[in-house]
Amino acid sequence: MENVEASANVTAWSSPEFLAQATEWVADAASGAGLALTGEREQPHVRPWSSAVRFGAHGGDLWFKVNARGTRHEGRLVATLGALEPSLVAPVIAVDTDRGWSLTRYAGPVMRSVAPPEGLWDSWETVLVRYAEAQIRLAEHRDALLATGLSEVSPATLPAMLRELVRELAAKAPEEGGLTEAEHEKLLVSFEEYDAWCDELASSRVPSTVQHDDLHSRNICWGGSAANARVIDWGDASWGFALGTMLCTLNSIAWHAKCELDDRRVTRVRDAYLEPFTAYAERAELLRDVELARRTGCVTRALSYRASLMGEPVATHREEGFPIRGWLLELLETG
Repeated sequence: MENVEASANVTAWSSPEFLAQATEWVADAASGAGLALTGEREQPHVRPWSSAVRFGAHGGDLWFKVNARGTRHEGRLVATLGALEPSLVAPVIAVDTDRGWSLTRYAGPVMRSVAPPEGLWDSWETVLVRYAEAQIRLAEHRDALLATGLSEVSPATLPAMLRELVRELAAKAPEEGGLTEAEHEKLLVSFEEYDAWCDELASSRVPSTVQHDDLHSRNICWGGSAANARVIDWGDASWGFALGTMLCTLNSIAWHAKCELDDRRVTRVRDAYLEPFTAYAERAELLRDVELARRTGCVTRALSYRASLMGEPVATHREEGFPIRGWLLELLETG
């Protein structure tokens, strides 16, 4: 029988000892903010990269989050985003960066629970316009955002990052998430074209900024309306090309709506998101930028999974479907 190594994070974060420590920290942080816990506690998920715990409190629920070491900076990032763009994220009460702990106020139910996909088209337009406008303003705060531990994953850095990833996976056996010889050769051949895509994006007039990279309807909290929605779960975020958001977001919208990416409803959402960026470039140029950002973003997504699964055993990577390799191989389908 195969000896499957469990995720140490899942084991630790599920333990009574951890939950007791977290509860004590949350109670102290809440008290400092003038809040008292009710004693109600729920842990809706425990994953290798993070876990969230909902705490009942007089005056409104609170959410505790713990991040694995690859995304331990998330709490500090969200706190900085909250200082710069208060209406973008859930209000932060406390952060312990050393332990990867953070505590925020409840920002409402997730968008996915508010309505079925066919009832969210107009809301998506409103949310993405607000997000795009925030991205544009945040472009002025590069140093402050990188100081939180946010990584730069931009057209300038991606070519070298692609080569590093390919070297790492080529050194692993396929059954451990590595590459076959044929896959390795195909990826090596793709470098020149990938570099050209990055060079073209680097010449775009769209500014570099923070890019969420996992913006779907479960990572948006409905604050009563799309105009008050808050974006959560910034662990995959990076500093890079703004329109890279369009890879995960459009894929997710189309998948949940059971339609194609060229469906008019999907392209209408895309065009709404692009509208604030018309201050920098013509629409035709922006559409080309989206195409390139979606191509190069395969590497961004692979890097996100590498950070999220840092230190995890092969069994965890296998359980997740070897996503680092999976996203790299998606690159071969985008040319």
